[in-house]
Amino acid sequence: MVTENRIRELRLKNHITQTELAKKIHVSPQVISKYEKNERKPKIDKLQGLANFFNVSVEYLMGLSDQPHVPKYATGLSPLSEDERAEGGYIINAPKPSASDTLRNIVTILMLDDEIDLQERKYLIEQAYKANNLTAKTVLSKIYSLLLNEF
Repeated sequence: MVTENRIRELRLKNHITQTELAKKIHVSPQVISKYEKNERKPKIDKLQGLANFFNVSVEYLMGLSDQPHVPKYATGLSPLSEDERAEGGYIINAPKPSASDTLRNIVTILMLDDEIDLQERKYLIEQAYKANNLTAKTVLSKIYSLLLNEF
């Protein structure tokens, strides 16, 4: 789960302090600090409070989606217009995630594969988190090429 990075990122983007955010979701500033340092995981009600406050989806906060907003069709709202469909069906067009974030997400998913040795998993995740954006783009390009050749 990458919530700590997203919480801090959203908090800084919105120019609010840990104390201000804590008041909004009814926790102490120390709890926000622990969320951001990955020393504590938010419970579902606090995740929902954070998502509501920042106007993003819980899935985005949890790192399960790189789109901050839920598609309209998933929320039970009115059908999409032609323009909305052309924009990908999202309430707003979210920025494209960085290559580094994409690589980390891919490696995190790969870590679920029990066939990969535990030491190898640790090494892969360590390397993914060390990669800068340029390195990540290179690795993603190689992955993309391999996938194209597979299918």
